[in-house]
Amino acid sequence: MPKFSKTSEARLQTCHPDLQAVCRELIKQYDFTVLEGHRGEKEQNAAYDKGNSHVRYPNSAHNKKPSLAVDIAPYPIDWGNLARFREMIYRFDAVAAVLRGRGEIQSHFEYGAFWPNFKDYPHIEIKEK
Repeated sequence: MPKFSKTSEARLQTCHPDLQAVCRELIKQYDFTVLEGHRGEKEQNAAYDKGNSHVRYPNSAHNKKPSLAVDIAPYPIDWGNLARFREMIYRFDAVAAVLRGRGEIQSHFEYGAFWPNFKDYPHIEIKEK
């Protein structure tokens, strides 16, 4: 069974409890890495400058405490294999639905892979009501 590295675990701990719960359940069935949870001002603006984010600090869900977003990637990472990213997203969504149905989480999620103008395949955030 896959498990998180110390680095992934530390990143995940900066995230909202509902994101943590889904990721902790998903890792039991699918191997992935946590790329980022909370992002401070310097990190957020660097991500924007590199083209990895479409917003500057403090306008990202990553900038909240706890982070309302997590970036994850199938492990091992192959940035050219978008089918693996889609599979991971669908698995995340299915696990989230089960946990919501059990009353273990409340959140619904938005996936950067489905944004029309900025595709961010690793990005998952809590959808605002």
